[in-house]
Amino acid sequence: MLSGKHNLLIPKRAALVKKCCWRGHQLQRSCVSDTKSSIGSRIFNSRSHLGQVRFRNGSSQHRPNTTLLPKQYLDAYDPKRFDPSTHQRNDVLFNPIDGTPPSAVSHSATPKQEDTHDKSSHKYKDSWLGTHLDRWRADPSDFDCYWPVPTNEELQDTKNKTTTTKRVLWSNWTADLVRDRDKSPILFQYDDIVHDEDKNTEERLLKAFYQYGLVLITGTPTATDSLPEGVMTEATKNATNSQERAEDAILKLASMIGYHPLQTLYGSGVWSTSSYSSFYNSDDSDGQVKAGSTADSAYGSTSLPLHTDMTYISNPPGVQIFLMVQPATATRSTLSSEQDSTTIAPKGQSVYLDGFAAAEQLRKENPDAFHLLASTQRRYRCIDDAEGWHLEACGPVINAIHREDGWGPVTSIRHNDLDRLPDLPPYPSQNDNSNFTTFYDELLSAHAAWDNILRRDEMRLVIDLKCGDCVLVANQRCMHGRYAFDASAYPRVVMGCYVGMDELGSKWRHSGFSFP
Repeated sequence: MLSGKHNLLIPKRAALVKKCCWRGHQLQRSCVSDTKSSIGSRIFNSRSHLGQVRFRNGSSQHRPNTTLLPKQYLDAYDPKRFDPSTHQRNDVLFNPIDGTPPSAVSHSATPKQEDTHDKSSHKYKDSWLGTHLDRWRADPSDFDCYWPVPTNEELQDTKNKTTTTKRVLWSNWTADLVRDRDKSPILFQYDDIVHDEDKNTEERLLKAFYQYGLVLITGTPTATDSLPEGVMTEATKNATNSQERAEDAILKLASMIGYHPLQTLYGSGVWSTSSYSSFYNSDDSDGQVKAGSTADSAYGSTSLPLHTDMTYISNPPGVQIFLMVQPATATRSTLSSEQDSTTIAPKGQSVYLDGFAAAEQLRKENPDAFHLLASTQRRYRCIDDAEGWHLEACGPVINAIHREDGWGPVTSIRHNDLDRLPDLPPYPSQNDNSNFTTFYDELLSAHAAWDNILRRDEMRLVIDLKCGDCVLVANQRCMHGRYAFDASAYPRVVMGCYVGMDELGSKWRHSGFSFP
């Protein structure tokens, strides 16, 4: 993250110049050095402070045949310096009595390791070297590909036969596609997940969630004691015959993708949102669950624009689990003046969008807008006087890895216009207000370009969730929203919980998935 007066500046392209062009869904690149050139491989100046790493099996489609990692980095992972059993460094010098670090003289007296490149690189497996090289290089094509994913036959035709599981940036998805058992890459059945003794389905679930950031699970139990019978539809009453409770089902899913639910100020564990939320706030003496705050637009019946949740905390949740307990039962009788007869009648449909795909589309169409949204800190706030909350956090809309020659892969999205505070430009070093207008004009233009992508039908998945449909949303990647609906006598009720990003990342790494 850049700071100070440079928070809107990216260093100019260094000696290594990359020229990128898109051909279909595959990134073709040529790399040009100031001293040497190579097509399909990257050449660095081979000085003594760099260790050479040669890949013997070409384990990645885009990975060069010859590249370099710093020798100091490789040596730091030597078992003499890095304990493979504890995964901690054992070369850190400190006083054994009080733990103070050594003096500068002690540091300089540390004996240097033998400067042998081959000994540094050949200690490690190609797969290990490849993972660390990908993270260091931070090339988007090493981590991302586009929907539709190439078939196995097409993969066989690609150079070096890539085997890396990549994030799949999706668009042009429809409800029919994601519900199609033969075609959907994200569709699962609850019983198949929880009754799979070999946990193969659970592994497929984690992989699909890593790839797409969105999973639909059908047939999830919806029986709950927290929903009064007087506000249940007949369909909801019939669903309460299940022996398993909705709360238990949600906790099971949370344990699969992140060990346990994330406790937030909205409640510990499972929460409920409803367009008719008064029965969730009754006293404990009435036998109902006392919920957290309802000072949020999610508890109303109006539409919600696409957003990620909890942009106002430093590290927003990694996962949001949505279980549709009771869909909205009524639709609006008339269309607004801006709608025509072909417009979908609003009845609380859910809307999802791949934020990584949107960011890459913005990078392609408007690099300047991408740069501004990736480098400008924006502040978000949530205040609930009744509960005594005042939460604030800041970060860019698009969080991407900063490289010497530009921006690398996108790592997270932080977007909620309803909770976003007015922007401030960087504080001027001199008493000069002349650039303020330029700052606001350029930022407004960049945000408009971003909104233009978010509003496109091909980017938005609109789906009418049914009772028992449970959606897992990667909250730092995919946005969610909803259509408006009529708040009738039977409320629209959703239950769910959050899972931490650190816990989700741990599950992914343990399953062998690497991400920037």
